[in-house]
Amino acid sequence: MTLRGLVGAGRPAACAGRFELGADGWRMMVEALPRSTARLCGLWSDGMQVHALFHDGPGPFMASVAVPEGRYLALSPARPGAEAHERMLHDLWGIEAMGAVGTAPWLDQGQWGVTWPLRERAPPAPPPPEGVEFIDGAAMERAGGTMLGHGPAEGGFHAPLHLRLGLPGEGITQVRPRMGYAHRGLCARMRGNTLAGGARLAARIDAGATVAHQLAFARAVAAASGVDTSCPLAIFPAELERVATHLDSVAQMAELQADGRLANLAATLLEHVRQLGHAVYGHRLLFDVVPRRDAAAPAPEMMAALHEGCATLRRLFWRPRGLATQLLGRGVLSAGAARQWGIGGCVGRASGIEADLRAQDPAYAPGWLTPPPRSEGDMTARLSTRLHELGESVRILGNAGVMPDPPVPAQCVDGEGLGMAEGPAGPVWHWLRVEDGRIAAWWCGDPSLAQIQALPAILHGAVYEDVEPILTSLGLSAAGADL
Repeated sequence: MTLRGLVGAGRPAACAGRFELGADGWRMMVEALPRSTARLCGLWSDGMQVHALFHDGPGPFMASVAVPEGRYLALSPARPGAEAHERMLHDLWGIEAMGAVGTAPWLDQGQWGVTWPLRERAPPAPPPPEGVEFIDGAAMERAGGTMLGHGPAEGGFHAPLHLRLGLPGEGITQVRPRMGYAHRGLCARMRGNTLAGGARLAARIDAGATVAHQLAFARAVAAASGVDTSCPLAIFPAELERVATHLDSVAQMAELQADGRLANLAATLLEHVRQLGHAVYGHRLLFDVVPRRDAAAPAPEMMAALHEGCATLRRLFWRPRGLATQLLGRGVLSAGAARQWGIGGCVGRASGIEADLRAQDPAYAPGWLTPPPRSEGDMTARLSTRLHELGESVRILGNAGVMPDPPVPAQCVDGEGLGMAEGPAGPVWHWLRVEDGRIAAWWCGDPSLAQIQALPAILHGAVYEDVEPILTSLGLSAAGADL
């Protein structure tokens, strides 16, 4: 029986596509994981059950199991991408994944005032350590050679994540991410919040994917309210966000590689996009733009300048001895590794993974989305995919017009809903349960979590100087991963 069939044999739950399994059913599901190609998209808890979200050809489906004793059978031996989720579950709830691959904290680095903060009666935490220590594990010690760090603790303007790197020679052989610095307690802040307050909070999860998180949240609310979410939804702000985020990544990469012409043009175009966002939605960073019905049409000259500028970017990128040549063969994410960690989005597509949730949205006309030019999985492929999607998105913006979403319901009947959206870095998921018009439970899945877990595979063999360009090419968001 397929994984979907095993899950579907459980008892249907309030949320469409979610099924409650007993302990035996969950065990059978875990045993079937090695034979399934379904992608694990998330693993979380509401305190009473643990929920696993999968996605295959027909779409998403969820499995749930009760955890009255605070334990469940781990998924990480069969799905490596589950490891961070399992570690976060233990940090937040104290729920143990039996047989898990990793048990070290992911979010709790010993500085919290309580242990397992999402429990109804969270026990006090032990006294925090006097200073932050980065202790090398046995694998790091076996690597020998030089141990280097990469992150804010090393100085510079890095994202709030720390990488411990083992270099026995010139190339990196061991990578140990240390996360939790960007954790803001969003699950706790969502519980008891109003729908309007939750929508505002969702818009601030990740500044580079704010529209995607707003759309996924709005669709989850609509699903919980029994509203059909298959109708065409607004794509103009989503594609405008994609253009801005890709331009930002291209500008950062060009600056790192000292390509002044490419960096200046990308930064100039990014400023034009910010101005366009303000002109259309009244907000440069596109916060709180879904839902709204008063969006103005963009000026034709702004769209024409954007189209011409993106074409020039591609020419500069592919020119002889340009950025495309410099990044060739560096920071490779193979198709096998992308599948292993469940990586989609533009990073997955640059590795040959065909996964784009936009293809399931009827608002996107046939022919709007086309395969990227390269699929080797290196930095050149990732940057060329971003440039390819830039051209696609600009054409979509010219054809789509401003189509605002229906508003998030101010009142919602009790229920559960799952929403999804394809963000600039990949699929974004929101699940929530509404009771008495307020959010009783919530979870969010951001693509950065899978990418961060895949860093040991991506950075293996790279030199230290390539770490920052590789991270930039991935477009990682520590805030999206840590919630």
